[in-house]
Amino acid sequence: MRDQGRLVEWFDDKGYGFIQPNDSAKDRVFLHIKDFAKQGPRPIVGCALDYTVILDERGRYKAQQVMYLKASQTKMSQVKFKPKQQQSQKLQPMQIACVVYILLLTALTLGGLLSGLVLLLISLMNALSYWLYAQDKEAAQSGKQRIPENTLHLVAFLGGWPAAWLAQQKLRHKTQKQPFRQIYFCTIAFNIILIIWLISPFNSLNI
Repeated sequence: MRDQGRLVEWFDDKGYGFIQPNDSAKDRVFLHIKDFAKQGPRPIVGCALDYTVILDERGRYKAQQVMYLKASQTKMSQVKFKPKQQQSQKLQPMQIACVVYILLLTALTLGGLLSGLVLLLISLMNALSYWLYAQDKEAAQSGKQRIPENTLHLVAFLGGWPAAWLAQQKLRHKTQKQPFRQIYFCTIAFNIILIIWLISPFNSLNI
């Protein structure tokens, strides 16, 4: 798939950098100097590029067949802003869900239906979740060992899914990759089922 964007980070001594697509809802794309379709001047931050997007063996988006764009060839900003507006409308239900989830857990704890230890564990899982996403984002950009996706899902299942969603949006990480997104939403459903079980008469554990 062809796409357009601008170079937002470039390490000239190492010959690689990152492109931010014109659609700001999309994740940054890795670019290596060897992936330009034709030889030309060294890229500089801010230059407009047209490229093919692939998913490499490390699970990151990578640009190939890259070409420089003239100002007249760049897509209009109006096209750029429309998807962003649509994204904010789609994210609103998740914002509400996160707030309701936190308020509900607090109310259950104050009402004595849920142990304070559970609330503490969920708080720790949220802090850990955001940190793991930040580490994985940094690893993806630097080519280091990634955080296993199963680890991210496990922490989300244990209550860290609100911070995971926040990290996805703030860090622009894992916002498009499939089936990661479907599994992430499944962890939310299973976490809610777990909470319901903990406050139900069927819970035989003293927590």
